[in-house]
Amino acid sequence: MTSLAESTTPGRFFQHIIHTCRRDILRKRFIVRWGLLVSLLILVIHLLGKSVIRFDVNFGDPHPEKESELRHRAVDPPPHKAVEKEILDKFDRLKFHEKEDVVRQEEESQFVHAFTGKTNLPPVYLDYVDMNEPWDKDLEVTMKKQWKMNKYLSDRTPLNRDTADLRHATCRERQYQRQLPAASVVLVFYNEALSVVLRTAFTVLKESDPRLIHEILLYDDCSTNEELKAPLERHIAAHPKIRLVRAKERGGLVRARLYSSREARGEVLLFLDAHCEPTPGWLEPLLEPIAKDRTTVTVPSLDDINWETLVYAGAETVYVIGGVNWLMNMLWAAIPQREIERRQREDPFPITANLKTASMAGGLFAMDRQYFKELGEYDEGLGVWGGENMELSFKIWMCGGSMLMVPCSKVGHIFRPSHPYDFMGNNGDVVARNYIRVARVWFDDELDFFFKIRPHFKDIDVGDISGRLAIREKLKCKSYAWFIKTIYPELPLQRDLIGAGQIRNEDNKCMDTRGGDLRGGGLLHLGVCHNGEGVNSNSNRFMMFTKDDKLMGLNFCTDSGYGEGLQFHTCHNMGGAQAFEYDPRTKQIKQKNGKCATGDVVKQLVIMAECRDNDKTQRWDFEYKYF
Repeated sequence: MTSLAESTTPGRFFQHIIHTCRRDILRKRFIVRWGLLVSLLILVIHLLGKSVIRFDVNFGDPHPEKESELRHRAVDPPPHKAVEKEILDKFDRLKFHEKEDVVRQEEESQFVHAFTGKTNLPPVYLDYVDMNEPWDKDLEVTMKKQWKMNKYLSDRTPLNRDTADLRHATCRERQYQRQLPAASVVLVFYNEALSVVLRTAFTVLKESDPRLIHEILLYDDCSTNEELKAPLERHIAAHPKIRLVRAKERGGLVRARLYSSREARGEVLLFLDAHCEPTPGWLEPLLEPIAKDRTTVTVPSLDDINWETLVYAGAETVYVIGGVNWLMNMLWAAIPQREIERRQREDPFPITANLKTASMAGGLFAMDRQYFKELGEYDEGLGVWGGENMELSFKIWMCGGSMLMVPCSKVGHIFRPSHPYDFMGNNGDVVARNYIRVARVWFDDELDFFFKIRPHFKDIDVGDISGRLAIREKLKCKSYAWFIKTIYPELPLQRDLIGAGQIRNEDNKCMDTRGGDLRGGGLLHLGVCHNGEGVNSNSNRFMMFTKDDKLMGLNFCTDSGYGEGLQFHTCHNMGGAQAFEYDPRTKQIKQKNGKCATGDVVKQLVIMAECRDNDKTQRWDFEYKYF
């Protein structure tokens, strides 16, 4: 007799059933024995044959079985209860795998590539500019002088022009959390060119995931230009996410940012200047660090939009961080070795990993809106412009937060040759007062060194700072010395110096940077010494000689490796051509090669020459001695 287990094809299986049925009919046991069996077989074949096999093929099974084995089980079932349990187990197993697949898909969908916007959209222009008019070169030149940028060209350039994706390739590989906080993008402007304001706003809309833009807040600091009134309102009417707020009186850039932050409704404040163009993938890299830690502030990588041609130019990634000097200027400094090593340890794509930066360039940053309030917002006592970026940078680091420069967030910025607006007073006085006010709040015991560089700053009234000091006390902020030693040790403190101030030789000539220290690559000159206090250009002659053998200006180290003279270059802390020794007995500034710093009156340079006893051009004294 052929067993059911040997029936491996449907034809043979049904032949066997018919043969057995005939035999059982003769034996009169058909109804009793096979009635239930046939019904049960139909049920099992329907469920297992159509469901289980299909599920195994489509969804997989942790213990896959051959289709023939499933067929055997279907046609040769165990007792009824066992079959029922096996079917339920199979569906439980299927349910588990479906749930597992859903969870996996949800996990995968939590991370997405940065939004890259749309390209080749129909161009949008100012509705009152006739694009068919001949080019008026004279008017173009006139408008450049008035607006400190090529407004004529800007007015004839699409407001939604495509921005090139200049990111490093690894930026395109990065994925970001799908669930990120939505931002209020705040654009403060005063008498800005309408086309520039609109291009900034429209580019933000075009290059951003709409779910991450709560609003674009245009804050008009009481502009007087007519094109920023009805024409502006007309051009933004079709964009519900653009909201316009107008100040009743002009407050200046710093106060306008403060007041606009109080109008914002998004979870994140994202300040941009009103003459910027974000590029593809710019937003997610700024928001994700804040989503992970609300005390983190992020700063985009700034590229240049040429003020005359509007051509966008930028590098693939960032090779500098924001530093600080004793004049409280923000400066671009080479990435320190400690930061290079940290990125290599912590990020699979270190070349585009976020960078810890001591300072920010200005008004382009993203920050949790509530955290901005907790830190005391901007100092309302600051004037129109200047120092607010340093005040916020100090406050972030010294009061428990952190600040990151984000290479994968690239924003173009029009760097104009000068400010097109007035400072509501003397420009120099406003900026100086702002710096002094910030220094008096944050510099602690280092304040006297700040005044050694700018002695005439001592007597300038900066108003009441008790409220700012109270905020610092409430937040239990650390000292300025902690900030320098921990966040930006490239800047020496007084206790790190042998000497400072004017370095004068016995020929009554002083070392003079002549501004070469501001940009790097400049030569150390020899100039006339200044006598007495109150000279604004004193900083050009303010040098520092450190205990770790560096002769430096306020920004860079002198380096003898570039010819006869001394050049200013980034301090690399590796000795060599940047290592000097001061001999208090001979007053010579020496290097290991036997050469000494020498004042060359003819060349008006400080050069390295063979050391000579009793040469008054090689004998140097410090204005401030620390030995």
